[in-house]
Amino acid sequence: MRKCITIVAGALLCAMVAAAQDLPRYETFLGYTYVRVNSATDVPAFSANGGSGQFAYNFNKWISGVVDVGAVHNGNINGFHLDSTLTNFLAGPRVAYRKSSRITPYIQVLFGGVYAATSTRIDLTDAIAVPPIFIPGAGNLVQATSARISTSQTAFAMTAGGGLDIKINKHVSFRPIGLDYYMTRLQNLRTFDDNNQHNLRYTTGFNFTLGAQ
Repeated sequence: MRKCITIVAGALLCAMVAAAQDLPRYETFLGYTYVRVNSATDVPAFSANGGSGQFAYNFNKWISGVVDVGAVHNGNINGFHLDSTLTNFLAGPRVAYRKSSRITPYIQVLFGGVYAATSTRIDLTDAIAVPPIFIPGAGNLVQATSARISTSQTAFAMTAGGGLDIKINKHVSFRPIGLDYYMTRLQNLRTFDDNNQHNLRYTTGFNFTLGAQ
């Protein structure tokens, strides 16, 4: 009987050690990002594309700390040549459900900031009278003058959502979907009030795991 108990205890211990070794200590995600931006101003909703990266430290089988950095861009909003880029820097907790050996769903809430930069090119010849330049033998040439105006701001941002990782091998997983509610609190450039923009963010890419606990 004592020998049987020893064998069972040893088997359980080996199983626990194997499970612990399967849990990665670090995870790094790299992938594509799509954001549907709702400006909450006179600017209509628009789509932006880019990329993002995440670094996760797994405290245990369930809880992780995540840092998320990414940027999306749109160069032509509703026919206006507005060159706009949104860059996020976020961090917060993640809860993963690791019951399956191949599929790991998770939920997370991240907080931080967003840096928004917008610029556009204007042709000054349409706005001011620019005297022509006379070149002997060539006649009068119109002096082409243009400029680029820009604005930028940094504001609060957060995401709340989740995703799904499908294990390919020991160190690589594919994330077919990461879907988040993405809230930004950028200033309305017309009224100079802070507005909440309720956006939708989709990510997909590959998750790389390192180390083992």
